[in-house]
Amino acid sequence: MALEKETEEKIFKAAQTVFQKRGFEGARMQEIADEAEINKSMLHYYFRSKDKLFMEVFRAGVRKIMPQLFGILKSELPIEQKVQDIVVFYHEMFKENRHLPSFVVYEMNQHPERFTEFIEGMNIHLPEVFTKQVNTEVQQGRMKNISSEQFLLNIVSMCMMPMLARTMVKTIFSLDEKGYSDLLEERKALIPEIIFNGVKPS
Repeated sequence: MALEKETEEKIFKAAQTVFQKRGFEGARMQEIADEAEINKSMLHYYFRSKDKLFMEVFRAGVRKIMPQLFGILKSELPIEQKVQDIVVFYHEMFKENRHLPSFVVYEMNQHPERFTEFIEGMNIHLPEVFTKQVNTEVQQGRMKNISSEQFLLNIVSMCMMPMLARTMVKTIFSLDEKGYSDLLEERKALIPEIIFNGVKPS
């Protein structure tokens, strides 16, 4: 039983590597089997179809992002701390899972119905506590008139863009891996400052 669980986990990790690099269309079951160092028939024994295996990987990818993000938003932390925590979360998560952003976004656009169904099943909505915090900042004159949706989009998009456009960023700025990593670290400190400067009342 322990061996079966170990083999299943090995296959799952191999599938994550292959699917995140190549997407659903580009991935091949033989490549996943090779990555897991097993034969193809054993792969089919544990996961009967490519579609079933892919959905497991996709759901795991989304679960790495959404619950943690919305957990920060739902907390009672001050809004400044929430922004800091979201920025750190995105940068640390994608430092360890470099192909995850493009994988989730690409597959979400390719199969929007799957993503919608999955998110609805997780019952994820913008937390009321976060909306109230943003509204309070606006009403008390500390932020210009901005909705909680726009405020959150500013944070997420500033974190995600350099990760989704990794190759473009490295090419335009002539960066190697270390240079790209240093750029992201610099942005990690800059983003909260840029976010709050951008919503200061005129």
